[in-house]
Amino acid sequence: MNHFTLPFIIESDAKNYVLSKCYEEKAETYLLKVEAGTILESPIWVKIRPTEDTLDFTLKVEIGQDSSASIIEDWSLEVKSDDIRYKNLIRCAPNSELKYVILNHTANDTRIVESRNSEIDASAKCHIYSYHFGSKKVDSRIQQKTIGQGAEIFTDIVAKTGAKQDLNFNCEHLYAAREGSGDIGMKGIAEEKAMLNFDGIINIAQNGGGSSGFLNQETLNLSPNTVVKATPGLKIDTNDVKAGHGASVRNLNDEDLYYFGARGISRDEAKKLLIAGFLGAEVKKIENLKPAYDTIKGLI
Repeated sequence: MNHFTLPFIIESDAKNYVLSKCYEEKAETYLLKVEAGTILESPIWVKIRPTEDTLDFTLKVEIGQDSSASIIEDWSLEVKSDDIRYKNLIRCAPNSELKYVILNHTANDTRIVESRNSEIDASAKCHIYSYHFGSKKVDSRIQQKTIGQGAEIFTDIVAKTGAKQDLNFNCEHLYAAREGSGDIGMKGIAEEKAMLNFDGIINIAQNGGGSSGFLNQETLNLSPNTVVKATPGLKIDTNDVKAGHGASVRNLNDEDLYYFGARGISRDEAKKLLIAGFLGAEVKKIENLKPAYDTIKGLI
């Protein structure tokens, strides 16, 4: 276990990584680097320290050529900052693979503005899993970009909102090199007086010929008092590509509740079952990353 004064702790059985502070940066910046040719069997768990102070820092992640790693970034309930400004920069070298899991279950008064950018080189693969179950307000922007031929990029965003939460997510996949591929999945639960907004776009640039990208947005609305928006988009600047998108918002209705009630299931229990069923497939995607999987199961 390696401890760092601020702003996080790293827990991992893995040894083949390096963490350093980038003093040349204007903002408080840290670099987490997995050396070339390294295969990490266990995840690197980045735990944001319990605090009520304002947080403003950058975490850079570099995965070396022919390497493989999983990283869990955990913003726990003990993070009670009024304001958080956070940048995450990921770079995957050729033929590398990264699974990056974000767990946000911060305190209900927390406001987060986060910017996440990745650049994925030839034949490399990056899968970002972003799970949000906390915070009063979230403004999240994720952009994944292919910069080498045959790069693969995947982003899954899952949000469960309630009370007066205001969560906004913007995700872009930019295919800037040939024969890239990947998917964006945005899935949300909205209830009480929550506001939930999904913006997504597949952007295939002139140099992205032969690429394929898809976007899917799904929201389950459990209350008549929520505000839910889903905006999918495509921007295609070349030929010989495959791209598509879809968006749906499903409202809980009396027929759903009648079905459960006829079997002796209460309204509250029915909602829990609907939520578990709606999000179940998304959670199982990280079943092999047990610390993150167990945490999310407890939150839904």
